[in-house]
Amino acid sequence: MKMLILDDDPAMGALVRRIAERIGFVADAVTRAVDFRAACEASPPELVVLDLQIGEEDGIEQLRYLADNGYRVPIILISGHDRRVLGTARQLGGALGLDIIDALNKPLRAADLRATLERVGSTLRPLSPQVLLEAIRDDQFRLEYQPIVSRNPRKVLKLEALVRWNHPSRGLIPPDQFIPMAELHAEVIDALTEWVVREAAHDYHVLREKNLAVPIAVNVSAVNLHRLDFPDRMHAIVQGARIPDGEFSFEITEGTATRDPTQMMDVLGRLRLKGIDLSIDDFGMGYSSLLQLRQLPYSELKIDKSFIMDVTRSRDSLAVVRSVIDLARNMDMISIAEGVETEETAVLVESLGATGLQGYLIGRPMGIEQVAIWLRDWMIPVSA
Repeated sequence: MKMLILDDDPAMGALVRRIAERIGFVADAVTRAVDFRAACEASPPELVVLDLQIGEEDGIEQLRYLADNGYRVPIILISGHDRRVLGTARQLGGALGLDIIDALNKPLRAADLRATLERVGSTLRPLSPQVLLEAIRDDQFRLEYQPIVSRNPRKVLKLEALVRWNHPSRGLIPPDQFIPMAELHAEVIDALTEWVVREAAHDYHVLREKNLAVPIAVNVSAVNLHRLDFPDRMHAIVQGARIPDGEFSFEITEGTATRDPTQMMDVLGRLRLKGIDLSIDDFGMGYSSLLQLRQLPYSELKIDKSFIMDVTRSRDSLAVVRSVIDLARNMDMISIAEGVETEETAVLVESLGATGLQGYLIGRPMGIEQVAIWLRDWMIPVSA
């Protein structure tokens, strides 16, 4: 993380640089506007600390320079002038489209600067396995749940747990930005999966205490399944949480089934023996053979949403959906239609024999407290 400091007082620049470097920034300090602009052009900084009073020139001119040249990096303003001048400069920076993240008065308090730099540093710090592990340990993740239901008879089949990363400074980070990285490191994906399973087990009891107990499904990575001790570790968590058999299931993407079928039979077979149901997710998008499907102990097929969302418009999608539902029925499996967003789609896949529906028509992903409200509403009988 590269930082550039402009302050005409060399001692102040050196102080800011020392504090920044202890946090992990690579910092450079200059005392003249001409050197500041040259440094920006030679190697654009990721963070700027800018004094408003710099000899014959001033910080407002540098703000215009940064705006005119398209620099959209975070900026910390510092000044010995009164707060109104500093406030005006901050508002001007915002009006110019710049990201003014703080404005600090001189004499500068080291603790204030450190706090601001640590906050910015956490935002600029690239995602890494270590950052993910720290986030897991700090409970920065949360679960949302999307319901899976049947409408005839009217029943909630289960809730699918979906992990979300609520970063303290970056905000909500979508799963596609951190799951692939986690899967590159067994230690990280194992820690994340265990966190999700423990949290889901806790939420199961939150609902149970409200007389709303519903089975919960958790997504599992292929990396997890290539460790032979995975069934034992998961069973220890589920059993320790006093979750009844059949109330917890794992969803596994179809592509996983093509990897080392012998080990998959070992790991998945032991999971089923330990009372954990298994669902093959996104069915229809991978390359698993019917032989592997027969060999592995799945109890449920989830039809990929790309087919479901197109089923009312495409004969090919309709043929795939009909075939998968028939396949599931003939293999004594449950079939779930993912991505159901319209009543027309729901009626069609139900007419084809799908066991359950999942999608925005039924309910969007929601936090556990919202789930409790949704469940009570759903369980109210529909008038004829």
